[in-house]
Amino acid sequence: RVVGIACGSAHSACVTARGHLYTWGMGEYGRLGHGDDMTQLYPKMVEALANFRVVQVACGSRDAQTLALTACGKVFSWGDGDFGKLGRGGSDGCAVPMNIERLNTLGVIQVECGAQFSLALTRDGEVWTWGKGDYFRLGHGCDAHVRRPTLVEALRGRRVIHVAVGALHCLAVTSEHQ
Repeated sequence: RVVGIACGSAHSACVTARGHLYTWGMGEYGRLGHGDDMTQLYPKMVEALANFRVVQVACGSRDAQTLALTACGKVFSWGDGDFGKLGRGGSDGCAVPMNIERLNTLGVIQVECGAQFSLALTRDGEVWTWGKGDYFRLGHGCDAHVRRPTLVEALRGRRVIHVAVGALHCLAVTSEHQ
Protein backbone atom coordinates (compact mmCIF):
# COMPACT_ATOMS: atom_id res chain seq x y z
CA ARG A 1 0.00 0.00 0.00
CA VAL A 2 1.55 3.29 -1.16
CA VAL A 3 1.34 6.21 1.29
CA GLY A 4 3.75 8.73 -0.25
CA ILE A 5 5.06 9.65 -3.70
CA ALA A 6 7.58 12.02 -5.28
CA CYS A 7 8.92 12.70 -8.74
CA GLY A 8 11.87 14.53 -10.20
CA SER A 9 12.59 15.38 -13.80
CA ALA A 10 13.75 11.84 -14.64
CA HIS A 11 12.95 9.58 -11.68
CA SER A 12 10.13 8.75 -9.28
CA ALA A 13 9.76 7.23 -5.82
CA CYS A 14 7.12 5.91 -3.47
CA VAL A 15 6.91 5.02 0.21
CA THR A 16 4.78 2.10 1.42
CA ALA A 17 2.78 1.79 4.63
CA ARG A 18 5.53 -0.50 5.96
CA GLY A 19 8.11 2.24 5.40
CA HIS A 20 9.82 0.70 2.40
CA LEU A 21 11.13 2.99 -0.32
CA TYR A 22 10.90 2.16 -4.02
CA THR A 23 12.48 4.14 -6.86
CA TRP A 24 12.40 3.92 -10.65
CA GLY A 25 13.29 5.92 -13.74
CA MET A 26 16.62 7.06 -15.17
CA GLY A 27 19.47 5.88 -12.97
CA GLU A 28 22.24 8.32 -13.93
CA TYR A 29 24.33 9.68 -11.05
CA GLY A 30 23.03 6.88 -8.81
CA ARG A 31 19.85 8.87 -8.14
CA LEU A 32 17.78 5.69 -7.63
CA GLY A 33 19.89 4.51 -4.68
CA HIS A 34 20.45 0.95 -5.93
CA GLY A 35 24.25 1.21 -6.02
CA ASP A 36 24.48 1.65 -9.79
CA ASP A 37 23.38 3.98 -12.58
CA MET A 38 20.98 1.57 -14.27
CA THR A 39 17.58 2.73 -15.48
CA GLN A 40 14.68 0.97 -13.75
CA LEU A 41 11.41 0.64 -15.67
CA TYR A 42 9.50 -0.59 -12.61
CA PRO A 43 9.59 0.30 -8.90
CA LYS A 44 12.51 -1.37 -7.13
CA MET A 45 13.04 -1.37 -3.37
CA VAL A 46 16.01 0.64 -2.06
CA GLU A 47 17.68 -2.18 -0.13
CA ALA A 48 20.12 0.10 1.72
CA LEU A 49 17.16 1.55 3.67
CA ALA A 50 15.43 -1.78 4.39
CA ASN A 51 16.24 -1.50 8.12
CA PHE A 52 14.70 1.97 8.39
CA ARG A 53 11.06 3.06 8.25
CA VAL A 54 10.97 5.72 5.53
CA VAL A 55 8.18 8.27 6.02
CA GLN A 56 8.86 10.72 3.19
CA VAL A 57 10.89 10.96 -0.02
CA ALA A 58 11.84 13.88 -2.28
CA CYS A 59 13.28 13.75 -5.80
CA GLY A 60 15.32 16.53 -7.39
CA SER A 61 15.33 17.78 -10.94
CA ARG A 62 18.16 18.19 -13.47
CA ASP A 63 21.31 16.31 -12.35
CA ALA A 64 19.22 14.88 -9.61
CA GLN A 65 19.51 13.92 -6.00
CA THR A 66 17.08 12.01 -3.80
CA LEU A 67 16.34 12.55 -0.09
CA ALA A 68 14.60 10.15 2.29
CA LEU A 69 13.32 10.95 5.79
CA THR A 70 12.99 8.11 8.30
CA ALA A 71 10.65 7.70 11.26
CA CYS A 72 13.58 8.26 13.63
CA GLY A 73 14.30 11.64 12.02
CA LYS A 74 17.36 10.69 10.00
CA VAL A 75 17.76 12.13 6.51
CA PHE A 76 19.56 10.18 3.80
CA SER A 77 20.74 11.59 0.46
CA TRP A 78 22.15 10.10 -2.74
CA GLY A 79 22.62 10.82 -6.42
CA ASP A 80 24.52 13.68 -8.03
CA GLY A 81 26.54 15.72 -5.53
CA ASP A 82 27.31 18.88 -7.52
CA PHE A 83 27.22 22.11 -5.50
CA GLY A 84 27.01 20.14 -2.23
CA LYS A 85 23.32 19.32 -2.66
CA LEU A 86 23.75 15.99 -0.83
CA GLY A 87 24.57 17.94 2.34
CA ARG A 88 27.66 16.09 3.48
CA GLY A 89 30.29 18.62 2.38
CA GLY A 90 32.09 18.49 -0.93
CA SER A 91 30.52 17.65 -4.27
CA ASP A 92 30.94 13.89 -4.43
CA GLY A 93 27.90 11.95 -5.51
CA CYS A 94 26.92 8.48 -4.33
CA ALA A 95 24.73 5.68 -5.62
CA VAL A 96 23.46 4.46 -2.24
CA PRO A 97 21.75 6.38 0.58
CA MET A 98 24.10 8.06 3.04
CA ASN A 99 23.10 9.83 6.25
CA ILE A 100 23.32 13.63 6.49
CA GLU A 101 24.69 13.64 10.03
CA ARG A 102 24.28 17.41 10.50
CA LEU A 103 20.48 16.90 10.54
CA ASN A 104 20.33 13.93 12.95
CA THR A 105 19.50 15.90 16.11
CA LEU A 106 17.32 18.62 14.58
CA GLY A 107 13.98 16.80 14.44
CA VAL A 108 13.43 16.98 10.69
CA ILE A 109 9.77 16.53 9.66
CA GLN A 110 9.88 17.34 5.93
CA VAL A 111 12.47 17.22 3.14
CA GLU A 112 12.33 18.71 -0.35
CA CYS A 113 14.55 18.84 -3.44
CA GLY A 114 14.80 21.56 -6.06
CA ALA A 115 17.09 21.95 -9.04
CA GLN A 116 20.55 21.42 -7.54
CA PHE A 117 19.53 22.23 -3.95
CA SER A 118 17.84 20.61 -0.95
CA LEU A 119 15.79 21.70 2.06
CA ALA A 120 14.75 20.33 5.46
CA LEU A 121 12.04 21.58 7.83
CA THR A 122 12.30 20.79 11.56
CA ARG A 123 9.59 20.25 14.17
CA ASP A 124 10.72 23.53 15.77
CA GLY A 125 9.82 25.36 12.56
CA GLU A 126 13.36 25.94 11.32
CA VAL A 127 14.24 25.76 7.63
CA TRP A 128 17.66 24.44 6.58
CA THR A 129 18.91 24.64 2.98
CA TRP A 130 22.00 23.56 1.06
CA GLY A 131 23.28 23.14 -2.48
CA LYS A 132 23.46 25.53 -5.42
CA GLY A 133 22.91 29.11 -4.28
CA ASP A 134 22.58 31.17 -7.45
CA TYR A 135 19.39 33.21 -7.89
CA PHE A 136 19.34 33.38 -4.06
CA ARG A 137 17.32 30.15 -4.03
CA LEU A 138 18.68 29.04 -0.63
CA GLY A 139 17.36 32.05 1.28
CA HIS A 140 20.70 33.01 2.81
CA GLY A 141 20.81 36.49 1.28
CA CYS A 142 23.63 35.64 -1.12
CA ASP A 143 24.16 33.44 -4.15
CA ALA A 144 26.95 31.28 -2.70
CA HIS A 145 26.78 27.50 -2.89
CA VAL A 146 26.36 25.82 0.52
CA ARG A 147 27.69 22.28 0.97
CA ARG A 148 26.13 21.44 4.34
CA PRO A 149 22.66 22.13 5.77
CA THR A 150 22.55 25.75 6.96
CA LEU A 151 19.79 27.51 8.91
CA VAL A 152 17.84 30.14 6.97
CA GLU A 153 18.40 33.06 9.36
CA ALA A 154 15.82 35.28 7.62
CA LEU A 155 13.10 33.03 9.07
CA ARG A 156 14.42 33.10 12.65
CA GLY A 157 11.62 33.92 15.08
CA ARG A 158 8.96 32.55 12.75
CA ARG A 159 7.68 29.01 13.14
CA VAL A 160 7.45 27.49 9.67
CA ILE A 161 4.91 24.65 9.40
CA HIS A 162 5.16 23.72 5.72
CA VAL A 163 7.51 24.28 2.80
CA ALA A 164 7.33 23.81 -0.96
CA VAL A 165 10.14 23.87 -3.48
CA GLY A 166 10.22 24.78 -7.16
CA ALA A 167 13.17 24.41 -9.48
CA LEU A 168 14.73 27.73 -8.43
CA HIS A 169 12.78 28.90 -5.38
CA CYS A 170 11.17 27.92 -2.06
CA LEU A 171 7.96 28.87 -0.25
CA ALA A 172 7.25 28.64 3.48
CA VAL A 173 4.03 28.89 5.51
CA THR A 174 4.30 30.02 9.13
CA SER A 175 2.21 29.01 12.13
CA GLU A 176 0.57 32.44 11.84
CA HIS A 177 -0.58 31.51 8.32
CA GLN A 178 1.77 33.92 6.58
